[in-house]
Amino acid sequence: MSAIQQQQLKRPKSTIWRRISGTSSRSSTSSPPDTPELPYAAPVKLQRRRTEKYTRADQVPLPPVRKSERSTGVSKQPSPVRALPADMETRPFPSSSRIQTVPWNVFLTPEQVYSLVMGFRPRHVDHNWFIYSQGPDDSGKLKCHFFRSWTGLKIAEIFIVMDIKGEGAGKIVGIKWNGTEQTNRMSEDEAKYMITTTCAWVMGVHLQDNVL
Repeated sequence: MSAIQQQQLKRPKSTIWRRISGTSSRSSTSSPPDTPELPYAAPVKLQRRRTEKYTRADQVPLPPVRKSERSTGVSKQPSPVRALPADMETRPFPSSSRIQTVPWNVFLTPEQVYSLVMGFRPRHVDHNWFIYSQGPDDSGKLKCHFFRSWTGLKIAEIFIVMDIKGEGAGKIVGIKWNGTEQTNRMSEDEAKYMITTTCAWVMGVHLQDNVL
């Protein structure tokens, strides 16, 4: 048996349910794209010019912020460890009539479902969000909770139904958000926009193209 055939046999069947259970390894899938980039990083002149440009540009905190964003949210790589409720101190929704729930119909690919299930734990000061999920249960229902990392304030939660018997696709079926004075009486459109932009920046999950 050749080495290529052995590698093919070792590849696990990638279903979203097995990956959520912790049987997937993203290091093996992410390593091959890195190897072709090595020859292009060899010229010394290009490296020197790049460092000079960035060091001369602005000495404002913008370059480091962009680097940290690239290394986390914009890289579109889900967290290797699932975020848990006990990872940070948080506060539940306040008791108010302005905590509202409305339907929301957004299709999710298996990769997007997986990223939302894994959640997000802030690793830098400029990472303003803490996101964790609960579920899925036997019927494929789960919740994804969104908090401000600095204050632990709960901003919203989304309700997801996923196909646990198939490839793991799903959809957002509803959103519940904090519309009190804590969020300046955030409206439904503002809440959906905030969750959409947060998912894109933090986890690389772009919902706007999938909104039905």
